[in-house]
Amino acid sequence: MTYDFHGHWELVTGHNSPLYRSSLDKGNHDAFNAAAALTYWKEHGAPAEKLLMGMATYGRTFHLASAADGLKAPSDGPALPGAYTQVSGFWSYYEVCSFIQNAAVKWIEDQKVPYAVKGNSWVGYDNKESFTTKVRM
Repeated sequence: MTYDFHGHWELVTGHNSPLYRSSLDKGNHDAFNAAAALTYWKEHGAPAEKLLMGMATYGRTFHLASAADGLKAPSDGPALPGAYTQVSGFWSYYEVCSFIQNAAVKWIEDQKVPYAVKGNSWVGYDNKESFTTKVRM
């Protein structure tokens, strides 16, 4: 499983499916990324050819608790539910696509993944660039 590493249950924003660790990660959060998960299994005897990297085709949302809007920005829960899924903290990919049309789309260079912000809503998701980077890992 290489997704759901972060979500609205935390008090700061975090990408749900980062490829690599962030320079901001501390403690056990160093391992909350796809590369670390795959490395763990290989180091414990799993043959690399039998490992599959899960790809999240959805976004995890946060409600921003301050004007900060980057990675590890203060959060006080999930953004509003998506129009179709109606689930707090989770947007389907088509809901993310609608959101990013009018949002500021940003890139987390350390982790090789995008996120988007509009108002007090923050969503971490994957796009063509991040999926391509993961496949080439």
